[in-house]
Amino acid sequence: MRILFLAHRLPYPPDKGDKIRSFRELAALSKKHEVDLLCFYDQPDDSRYFSDVQRFCRNLYCEKISWMRSRVQALLAVVMGRSLTTAFFHSSSMAARVKTALQSEHYDLVFAFSSSMAPYAKVATEVPCVLDMVDVDSDKWKQYADHIRPPASWLWRRESAKLAEDEKRWVSEFSLTLLCTRAESELMKQAAPDSNIEAFENPMDVSYFNPSLVEISPEIEALRPYIIFTGSMDYFPNVDAVTNFYRDVFPAIRAEVPNARFVIAGRNPAAAVRQLSDDPSVSVTGAVTDIRPYLLGAAVAVAPMRVARGVQNKILEAMAMGLPVAASRKAAMALPAGLAPAVYAEDDPQRLAAFLIQKLRGAGSASAKARQAMLDYVGEQSWDQQFESRILRAAQSPSLLQDNLPGSSPQLRATVQSDRAATTLGKAFEI
Repeated sequence: MRILFLAHRLPYPPDKGDKIRSFRELAALSKKHEVDLLCFYDQPDDSRYFSDVQRFCRNLYCEKISWMRSRVQALLAVVMGRSLTTAFFHSSSMAARVKTALQSEHYDLVFAFSSSMAPYAKVATEVPCVLDMVDVDSDKWKQYADHIRPPASWLWRRESAKLAEDEKRWVSEFSLTLLCTRAESELMKQAAPDSNIEAFENPMDVSYFNPSLVEISPEIEALRPYIIFTGSMDYFPNVDAVTNFYRDVFPAIRAEVPNARFVIAGRNPAAAVRQLSDDPSVSVTGAVTDIRPYLLGAAVAVAPMRVARGVQNKILEAMAMGLPVAASRKAAMALPAGLAPAVYAEDDPQRLAAFLIQKLRGAGSASAKARQAMLDYVGEQSWDQQFESRILRAAQSPSLLQDNLPGSSPQLRATVQSDRAATTLGKAFEI
């Protein structure tokens, strides 16, 4: 098959949640199919990865997101009563590239990764289209609103309502919509019960996250005993999780284990996270080249998410490394059924602190249990094959997208029609 793959971020390097999933999907499709990739990128350094990505696709077009334009468009969307998310990722040039590619090449399928790319697939009126929504973002914005103060809470609540309208329409128009957990898929099915929606969980590379392949450096050894939290530390749910854990849970731990540390490992720590390192018992690493030694050196991992959407890769990675994990009930609920029993799920600060104190003191054998649960889970699945089977099944379905659909963006249609002169495939994909 020939597949047009649309992504809101360059799917490389696979070092964070959405990029891990999108890269694995791209790599799986490229094994047997011809894939053309059109995507955005937001970091200037991302350009150095173009050659890495080109190994997995026939043609590649990457467009830099304009910091100013995207934010101005989002601001205008508030005034115009539209979704911030859709406006933020709108690009006339990207829309034209998609249209040109579709005019120049016969595709068997269009695959859109994330709801942000759903509007671009609207022009593929005669090709089956698959949307990997990953999470129900409208519900994420609602959770944001529940944990922050006005006026930001008003903005996120508004975005939740506007995006929910878009999501309901999009899933009804695509041949298939994928979400990363059963809970996410059930939530979306409630909004669009007649749509083709399936849960498809995140991949896990247990051959890479293997404790027998990793050594602990002297610098990491000096931190022990410690509790670890991993993730992108400019992401609001992660910032919220560590700041609340430090305030509500960590003092009780330090009272019982005075030499315990809290290690926060992840790129771009926000100011609120950096401030925690004023406490000598907290270590904020920033970006690390390899997270595995930090996981191996820890006594226990935590994922005390108050705002949780989808499977937390931080939990999967810690379990694969044989690390006991304590998570909020909300985060644990998103885990596959075979993995959930191996995770300690608790929201009460005192009970959570008591469990973590036990692990810091070396009690129990939860690490062996966690690693074995992950091995059993991975052994039961062939992720690439399951993903391809869904794609092949969708490719046999008729396209549900029509030019005259209510809610189709007039701006998008006008934009893609304005570049009819650019009809060669080479022009569509030049970087």
